[in-house]
Amino acid sequence: MGKRAENDDIDTLRKNVEWALRNALDAEEVLPMLAKLARSAEPESDAWVLAHRHLAELAVDRDPRRSAIFARRVVKVDPEDDGAWAVLGLAQIRLRNFRYAVSSYRRALSLAPQNPRYAHNLGHLLDVALGRPNDAVPLLAEAYKREPKESEIAASYAHALARAGKLTLAKKVLRRVVAKGATAEQMILWRWLEQGAPALKSAAKGGPSSTPPRPKSRKRPRTAQAPARRS
Repeated sequence: MGKRAENDDIDTLRKNVEWALRNALDAEEVLPMLAKLARSAEPESDAWVLAHRHLAELAVDRDPRRSAIFARRVVKVDPEDDGAWAVLGLAQIRLRNFRYAVSSYRRALSLAPQNPRYAHNLGHLLDVALGRPNDAVPLLAEAYKREPKESEIAASYAHALARAGKLTLAKKVLRRVVAKGATAEQMILWRWLEQGAPALKSAAKGGPSSTPPRPKSRKRPRTAQAPARRS
């Protein structure tokens, strides 16, 4: 096969992958396409980076160690890819390498300082995993300021505030969540606040919760356009 034909095949495969991602196809359908693109594309090319970035995202729950490998490959080629740094941080959370996760989220946040999810995940990590609520509060306050209606962020903020000795403000923040209908976990947090946020046996690991939640997945717009096909 000639070089031009090979490049055409890669371009077609990339278009099909992009179509599948836009239409949010099941991971079982997308993964083989991404793996093929990663193998076929020239190393460190745009198509190669795209494949590895999405392989990292899709593998983070199934195989976080492999996800971390894919994400590291991306940031090695493009150190400015905040999304890849965030996925690397999430993979390290799954692997319980919390200090590595913190450094990855710090890098992601430095590249995208307006992103409330990065601020939330970094702050929650500092509070829950490393027992540093005072360092967590400013980050969670910023995330809460940007997404005041997001109950997950509010709960994390309230938790850190309570552990930092700001119980009154913690109750004020969480009360809004409870009034709108809290989850079972958030009600446990509310009862803990009502009891005066007593120190727990798990306090060294962060009180009521031990593992920071996964950030929300980014929604992909759907399109009716069919995937490209080779002629």
